[in-house]
Amino acid sequence: MKVSQIQNQFLKDGQYRTLSGLLVLASLSACGGGSSGSELAAGGMSPITPAASTSITFRPVTSPPSSSTPTQPPLSTLPTQPSLPAAPTPIPQSPFKCAADAITCVEVASGSAQAQASVPVTFGQPFKAGDWKFSTQGLIAKVDGVNIPLQTDEIASHRDGSARFAVLSAQLSNLQPGQSKIINLYAGSKSASTPSVPSNPDWNLELEAQVVDANGATTTLIAQPQADLVKQIANNTAHRLSGAVANEYTVAVPFKNKATGATHPHLTARLHTRLVDGGQRIRTDVVVENTRTWTASPGNVTYSLAVKRNGSTIYTQPKFTHYHHARWHKVLWTGASAEPQARVRHNMPYFLASKAIWNYDLSLTIPESTLASFYGQYTQSKASQSNLGPMANLLLTPAFGTTGGRPEIGPVPQWTAMYLISQDERMKEIMLAHADAAGSVPVHYRDEASNQPLDLDHYPNVSTWRGTSQPALPTVVNGNTIWDPDTSHQASFAYVPYMITGDAFYQDEMAYWAAWDLTAMNPAYRSAGQGLLWEDQVRGQAWSLRALGEVSRILPDSHAMKSYYQGRLSNSLEWFYQNWVASPLADVSPMGSPVNPYSPSYTGPWQNDFWAIVMAQHVEASEPRAKELLNWVSKLGVGRFQNEAQGFCVAKAPGYYLQLKNASGKWITTWSEFAQVNFPGVTCSSTLPIEPDSYPASSSGAAAMARAMLATAASVDVPGAASAYTMWRAKTPLIDNAAPNDPTWAIVPR
Repeated sequence: MKVSQIQNQFLKDGQYRTLSGLLVLASLSACGGGSSGSELAAGGMSPITPAASTSITFRPVTSPPSSSTPTQPPLSTLPTQPSLPAAPTPIPQSPFKCAADAITCVEVASGSAQAQASVPVTFGQPFKAGDWKFSTQGLIAKVDGVNIPLQTDEIASHRDGSARFAVLSAQLSNLQPGQSKIINLYAGSKSASTPSVPSNPDWNLELEAQVVDANGATTTLIAQPQADLVKQIANNTAHRLSGAVANEYTVAVPFKNKATGATHPHLTARLHTRLVDGGQRIRTDVVVENTRTWTASPGNVTYSLAVKRNGSTIYTQPKFTHYHHARWHKVLWTGASAEPQARVRHNMPYFLASKAIWNYDLSLTIPESTLASFYGQYTQSKASQSNLGPMANLLLTPAFGTTGGRPEIGPVPQWTAMYLISQDERMKEIMLAHADAAGSVPVHYRDEASNQPLDLDHYPNVSTWRGTSQPALPTVVNGNTIWDPDTSHQASFAYVPYMITGDAFYQDEMAYWAAWDLTAMNPAYRSAGQGLLWEDQVRGQAWSLRALGEVSRILPDSHAMKSYYQGRLSNSLEWFYQNWVASPLADVSPMGSPVNPYSPSYTGPWQNDFWAIVMAQHVEASEPRAKELLNWVSKLGVGRFQNEAQGFCVAKAPGYYLQLKNASGKWITTWSEFAQVNFPGVTCSSTLPIEPDSYPASSSGAAAMARAMLATAASVDVPGAASAYTMWRAKTPLIDNAAPNDPTWAIVPR
């Protein structure tokens, strides 16, 4: 089906999108990267009048958005407010070095005022291709040249069979107050890490929820997981981490009415239970889910929660409303010894060189004033949203399609980029807190039959957002939330948190979001179970491709849905290649622009840059068709910085929206015509100012996004990208001045 035919079908189906979100989707100016309300008003968008029903007809863009300067620039840094609460004393981030012959290393620093005899630590670690061939090699940890206990779990592999990522657990001893130790990692001989687990651990947790119904009546629910844990230990099931250092089981139990024993239809407890020091210490990540897909009458549930151990309360969560298809968690430590007090820092040059993430500029130094201000705004948001409990949005924008720049939109969110560069503990707290907040967005659908996120293998025509679902999803009751999610303004919430911590909660978050991105697409246009992503805005394609890439690469090879995500990513990349590159559809521009199916005659170069940045990551992961697609999209992406001799001025390269057809409705095929149509009468010169609506002085405007695109393209040897990056960086020095305060787009060539 050609894009023009698809547009016509959109005009007929009448069930494209619920009213609350269609304004967002139709609004091509609603940026992850910034546009203003006035810009939308001037942009030629036909006004949409709310109808009585919950679905309305999509109206395509009929003229390009205005190129006038937006009234609100993209967000570069959060403003300083004098009333911010004081930030905690920062931990000095002194550099550390790995042993010269080590693969890599991590630093473990004491966070205790007392000496600690035993310090077990678990963390995630990415690896370069070829560094650790785990099928034939073991991994060895040394501190000061002496071997220490180490176990490896949840391994994901590169295409060459070597380790891409693993969850590592190491055992340190005699860590003194203020002391730091470097754990160096080496490939070596394989050896067994024998589990040491008591048959009946002194865990004995009980969860008690006081559920309040619409009439104010209270019902007591309880979840008692001890017997299930004992059974799993005996049968060695649901064993995520297994070895001499840490043994973690996922114990899933329902909440039951304390008086009648009836199971609550929607609330479930999932307890990721990690036993260390032979079971003398137990770390429990208590997850409460309201995520069932097919159970009748899903909806919000209001309750308070107490976690008890041996009858004594160890944690309470005051009354709040748990949204439908959402989840939250709380980590608790119990046992004979207190929680280990230590922080882990990665060898970040190696972390980035693994190509698990883009090459952020580690030469930047983020000012202490910026870190403190950011942390203050985070703590202020947390305090102001206390009434929402675990459903708080913190610094996230609940209506995803809201216009204007914001810190979560980028290759990674601003706080994640700041953490990668600084490894500041405050930035880590902010990063993890927002990964937690993403759990409250109602996109979490767990299939009761598979016990995994909803998938298109079992339900090829299901729809959780657009179009008609077959089978129909149960009607949500009492379902108001603060959230209105979409794909075009979606952040990378949990990928780096999982890579840093190795925690199951964040692994599941990645799986849920990627699953929703697939089920969200209209079944009629995603080719049902194939899960194709072309029907979205270009930025929506980009962020969904990013989510699929993240989860398909980093999930352990043993995960039940690993091949599912890999297959759907492959399906879309192959579709894009066949229909845009190999045998282009009639509605594909010869200039090499990703197709926005709602308005194929125009392109937003900044959206194309999102697409290219994500595709470059797929190239680094050796995804089939990714390099051909990146080379193709770079014809326009990189080319707009290389064709001043043909009349297309470099200063106009980051233009906000550009026409791909001329006045006769014919595709533009040359750079000189491209310049004449979009910038008539403009003569190129060294004094021509850079397009003002690209914000060339901001580190988060379209000019900075273009630099990130050129950097990622240069990293994978796209022709001309390296020289274009060098030239464009020289022309935009003010971006470098702003980047330490907001490094969201501060990606440099490898």
